[in-house]
Amino acid sequence: MNGKTATTIGVYQQPGANAVDTSRAVRKRLDELKAKFPTGLDYKIILDTSEFTLHSIREVVKTFFEAVVLVVLVVFVFLQSLRATAIPILAVPVSIIGTFMGMHLVGFSINMLTMFGMILAIGLVVDDAIVVVETSR
Repeated sequence: MNGKTATTIGVYQQPGANAVDTSRAVRKRLDELKAKFPTGLDYKIILDTSEFTLHSIREVVKTFFEAVVLVVLVVFVFLQSLRATAIPILAVPVSIIGTFMGMHLVGFSINMLTMFGMILAIGLVVDDAIVVVETSR
């Protein structure tokens, strides 16, 4: 690696294992083992897919809050009613919580595919909440 002698060790999680917990455990164990390494020997983590999962989770949370703020602004600015604004404020979080409950019941884990689905679901819920409120007026 970078012109020096090196070897690689692949660590794969078992089906059903938590990628983030596995990554943390491997990093912790490597830190413990590093104290026993011979002088001049070091390790470097080249690829950790759990970082992408954590980043995706942060982005979904950010998108959720951005969507709620946009729904509140759009509904309040165009309909000028606090009652009409309260409906999407309640509908969006309830539907997202319901989605997580459904994912848990079906046995889905939080990974890149389900995070992509959550982003799409947030967009659909936001759109539907605005349409329902506009239609009821």
